[in-house]
Amino acid sequence: MIGFRKKAEHPGAISLDKGDNLTPQSAEVARIWVTNNAGSSVWIDARVLADPVAFGHLIADTMRHAARAYATTYDADEATMLQTISDGVVEELREQFANITTIQEGKLN
Repeated sequence: MIGFRKKAEHPGAISLDKGDNLTPQSAEVARIWVTNNAGSSVWIDARVLADPVAFGHLIADTMRHAARAYATTYDADEATMLQTISDGVVEELREQFANITTIQEGKLN
């Protein structure tokens, strides 16, 4: 099956040109944006992974990919980057520095 690529929707979007080919069976689970390091916008389609444990596994995989990205971008140790990211997650969950607001409630239809 031939993969397809979508044109970037926003100038700040991450290019998918050199990544895996997306297929018609591919589904976006989450999209995360930051604006001038002032806040985040997070969209999650919970229908894609109905089991929250599977979503947790995806977040763990995402953290591992992030650790590798930081390590290769900043010439750092990958294990150290993973620990630093994990520390940030634990700190945010414990302290809840920012309130989250919901713009659009999740629905199944």
